[in-house]
This record gives sequence, C-alpha cells and structure tokens, in this order.
Amino acid sequence: MISVRYFKDGELIRIKLKVRGSTVIELPDNVIAIPAFADMHVHLRDWGESHKEDLNSGSRAALAGGVATVGDMPNTKPPIRDPDLALRRIKDASSLKINYRLHGGVPTDLNLLKGYVSLGIRSIKVYPEDYRVIEEIIKAAAVNNMTIIIHCEDPSLFRNLNGNDSRIHGVNRPLDAEFSCALRVIQLALIHGARIHLTHVTDPRIIDLVKLSNRITIDVTMHHLLLDEDSCIEHVNDPFYCKVNPPLRSRLIRLELLRRLINGSVSIIASDHAPHTSGEKFHSNYDNTPPGFPGLETTGLLLLDLWRRGLIDLGRVIDVYSINPLKILEVNNDAQLLIDTKSSTVIDPSLFMSKAKHSPFSGWATMVRLIGLIKGGELLMVDSDYEKMFAGLISNNTLIKLSRSI
Repeated sequence: MISVRYFKDGELIRIKLKVRGSTVIELPDNVIAIPAFADMHVHLRDWGESHKEDLNSGSRAALAGGVATVGDMPNTKPPIRDPDLALRRIKDASSLKINYRLHGGVPTDLNLLKGYVSLGIRSIKVYPEDYRVIEEIIKAAAVNNMTIIIHCEDPSLFRNLNGNDSRIHGVNRPLDAEFSCALRVIQLALIHGARIHLTHVTDPRIIDLVKLSNRITIDVTMHHLLLDEDSCIEHVNDPFYCKVNPPLRSRLIRLELLRRLINGSVSIIASDHAPHTSGEKFHSNYDNTPPGFPGLETTGLLLLDLWRRGLIDLGRVIDVYSINPLKILEVNNDAQLLIDTKSSTVIDPSLFMSKAKHSPFSGWATMVRLIGLIKGGELLMVDSDYEKMFAGLISNNTLIKLSRSI
C-alpha cells in the first residue's frame, strides 16, 4: 500500500492507495495523487503505419504521460470503417494495460453503425472528407445513440496554395472553415437530437457557441493553446514541421483560446497524439510533411504546469483531462497518478516511449514531475529516479521510465 496525499473535491487528504503486496510506503508531502488522465483523441497507428507507432509503443507512451485511458481514432491503414476491422482492432488491443476505447470510422453503409454498437463502440469519428454527407451521419448516429466526434472544417472553404513555411497551412485551411462547419453541425445536432463532440477546436467563437446546448461538447489541444503559427516555427527552427490539422492560429487567437481554458469554458483537453517519424516531419516541403505532433507524453505535463504557475487550479486539470473525457468514453476511472510537485521536467523527445521522438515542446521546462501510475493494484509506470522509493512494488508489469528531471 502507498500512503499519499490525494486530491479530491478540492482538498488534499491522506489516504492509502491499494497495490499488490503487503508493503506500506509513506510518501513525502511533495508527492500527491490525482486520478490518472484520460485522452479521448489519440492515433495509435499500427498495421500499415506501425513504423510511426503501434499499440504497444502507444500504450507505453500513454502511461509515461500519466494517461490510463485512451480513445483511439480509426484513420489507420486500412481505415476502420466497418465492424469487421473494428473487431480486429479491439482484439489487437485486448492485452493492453491501459483502458482502450475505439472510435469507429464512418461506414459506406450507415446501417453498419448497429454493428459498431454491438461491439461496444459508442462513438463515430467524422473527418472533413465525410462532410458532404454530414446530415445523414448525424441522423444515423442519433438513431443508434452514438456520440459523433467531428473534425470540424468545411472543405468547401479550403484553398490549395503553396508557401515557404507552415504558415500557409492557415491560409489553406482558414479559421472560417472551422466556424462554418461548427454552425452547420450545431444546427443539425439541435434538429436531430444528436450528441456532438467537436474535437481540437481552435476558434474561440465556437467555444462560446456551444454553451447554447448541453448536447454539444468540445476539446482543445495544448499545442493550439500554447503555440501559434509564428512561435512554433521560431522554436522548432524548421519551416514545415509545425503543419497540423487544424492549423496553428495567430498569437491573438491562441491567447483568446487560452483565456477560455482559464475562465472555465473549455471542458476537455485532448492531445490529438499524431505520431510520425522524424524523417517525415523534418526537412521536407509543404505537401510532403504530414500534419500533427505526438502529444501523449507532453499534454499532462503542460497542463499541470499551468496549474503550478497559478493559471488554473488542480481541480480544473482533473476535470478537463480525466473526469470529463471519461464520461464521453464511458469508462470508470481505476487508476491514480503520482506527482512530485517540488520537482521539474524538461521535455526531451529522445526519451519518449512513443516511436515519434520529436515534439514542438522540446526543451520546455515544466514545474512538475510524473513519477508513478497505479492501475488495477499494479504500479505500471515509475520514474527510474524514484525506484528506491517504490521498492517492493515494482513488478514485471511496471514500465520503468527514463529520468526526465532538470
């Protein structure tokens, strides 16, 4: 057992966390426990893209980032757009130590949504290429009581210009494409009584809009909150690395988005963990650079850093990256994350458990350290610098993380 201070209902109380074995470890007051994180938007790749990530490396990246529950996206190779492939994916993930949920892709025949439901899949992911039949999808998903998770950009407003760096991406996929999609989807949700979740929102106006309906939720990523189209390029020092969908926005829009998190308007944070190889992300051109960044190992650290710097409280961190995403994923929390509040972490992508050894946050220092994760009575993750503290609890199931302190 581990005696530790635990954050619950806004207070720190001392409790004993149950782990296998009879050893009792008293942890210092600078170590606290909170519910482990839940990330409802990740891409664990595998199959035809196992060189980028696979279920094993992705689940280890999740644990290293304090994440015990994930919602995996269906744009694999081949894409998961029918119940047969969904069943294969669920079987492949059955041995993972994390809680795994799959979002189904839009099938050619919407009657196949019933097959998803029979497998326990309660959400469907909609991409811009599905937008032309968005009303039919929303109607069918509502009938099957499924949540529709939408990458909301109206492709009719896309352009196809070339440029000298990733800033052209924001011209090709302008903010109004996102807003146009949101207006239509919100209207359709109200008409058909559907549950809609707008993912990786970058437009603060959309966050204000969704307050009008309790059937619509949103999430925001840390890269859209903390990076803008200029600062990312300056930090990474590569012209096209910062390409991501939706694009990074201007500094002014980013700060407005961050203000929505601080004032409590953002209900969920997600990583949009999108791993690619370093060779794919660096030293390429606009067309050939794939969009997205790895985020499972940085999102929790960056969010907790905002707490340590006094911008948000710890209860909000738990709400947006644990409690609220768990509600949409329909998973009960069964894991606890141990945090050292007096230590620091420098983000070093070379130490990532993900196959994607790069990050737009490389070199950022955070005022917190993730030191252990307990799930199902087992210590699944421990920072190697804290092994002695947890002696007697480490087993063959424990993921030993490399030291990442300052």
